[in-house]
Amino acid sequence: MKKFDFKKILKHTEFYVFVIIIALSLIIQARSGLFFANNNIVDLLRSLIVPSIYALCALLAFVSTGPDVSFPLIAALSAYLAIIVTKAIGYTGSAFLVFIFAIIFGMVMGALNGWIIVKYKFPSLIVTLGTSSIFNGILLGAFEAGRMDLPQPLERLGETSLLTVKNARTGLGSSLPMTFLIMIGLYIITYLVLNYTMVGRGVYALGGDEISAERAGFNVKAIRFGIFVANGAIAAIAGVCYSVMSMRYLPTEYEGGEMIVIAAVILGGTRMAGGVGTLKGCILGTLLLTMVSNSLILVGIPVSWQRVFIGVIIIIGTAISALQSYTAGRIKSKVKKEAA
Repeated sequence: MKKFDFKKILKHTEFYVFVIIIALSLIIQARSGLFFANNNIVDLLRSLIVPSIYALCALLAFVSTGPDVSFPLIAALSAYLAIIVTKAIGYTGSAFLVFIFAIIFGMVMGALNGWIIVKYKFPSLIVTLGTSSIFNGILLGAFEAGRMDLPQPLERLGETSLLTVKNARTGLGSSLPMTFLIMIGLYIITYLVLNYTMVGRGVYALGGDEISAERAGFNVKAIRFGIFVANGAIAAIAGVCYSVMSMRYLPTEYEGGEMIVIAAVILGGTRMAGGVGTLKGCILGTLLLTMVSNSLILVGIPVSWQRVFIGVIIIIGTAISALQSYTAGRIKSKVKKEAA
């Protein structure tokens, strides 16, 4: 039987994020009496869906290569193209095909990111900033995208709920959309790939030390390119999910979400230097920032002060990540010196 090691748990950022989540939820509940209400929990889960899917893009990029800030615009453009194609061909069947259309467009955009980064060895932050502007220009400039009704397959999906609850005290009701299952499915797939395949090991090896990964036999270029293609597909799914949950296509609602998501992932223990990051850290970091954004209003804190809280949490999380990277570097250098 595996021995429980509490000291080892204390070394992980996820533990402290979990403690903060518990403390914050208890404080909000004590002040408002509404945090653990059934409708608030469902609203929180609903708000978690799209940022959590985005967080997968941020995690995969950080762990393997570096920041990717293009996923919200890939989501916006791929969802738009999928909706336009669906309407153009008059398709009224399953929503699954609409997601396939979006994934294809997303993978093409992700492939553009990957090709530039692999071919010319440019920093991922610079490349994805550039392609974000390109995708935004195509969406709002070339296509002049605006608010748009959804095709029938997505309308039907948006009208279907996993569960619906009503708060007996306030009379407020909330529903959890089917897209929640899509989020769960993506996390399961990502977990299996990262933990039980050679590609997953290669992703972490690439972020830890590219030269060592190449010497170990990993195809560094292929893995890096594949990461951005996968990110394009995941972002496309998030884009369609957002439209389904909104029951409208709203192109201006996508831009600007990348920084909060990246902050959530770093807060959850993903190191900016690469090679370290977990899915549970993704979920916990995203949950914490979603709670701050959605639930502090229950205790009467204005939106402006909520942003202050988010800013403080981001700074603390980044400082912890940087400190862990520095400590790990010192330990590694010490071990090398002793070995020599």
